[in-house]
Amino acid sequence: MKTIYKVLYPIGYEEHEVADDFPVLLPFVEVAPLELENPQSQFFNFAENKWEQAIIQDYSKKLELLENLSTGLQAENERLAETVALQDTQLTDTQLALAEVYEMSVPLSKEV
Repeated sequence: MKTIYKVLYPIGYEEHEVADDFPVLLPFVEVAPLELENPQSQFFNFAENKWEQAIIQDYSKKLELLENLSTGLQAENERLAETVALQDTQLTDTQLALAEVYEMSVPLSKEV
């Protein structure tokens, strides 16, 4: 088992225990958070691949965080769209095959 951290926006994280072979994708990271008095007062800087204390955060870093999250989410959305398109194609093929089987069985049932 390994521990991964879900990056919350604008600050904070959630800790999760997962299997060692679990894929780590946005918004999760494997980098352990800083040990602070208030552990939720930090954010993950994706550009530098590290946690930073929120009180030193500036707006350029917030913008960069949003841009990184957006890029990752756009890539994931594209992957999901491709998966849905493939499933739609498979569903259409299955529906056509069922229609052919139905058409072949209808004349047989009328003759009986």
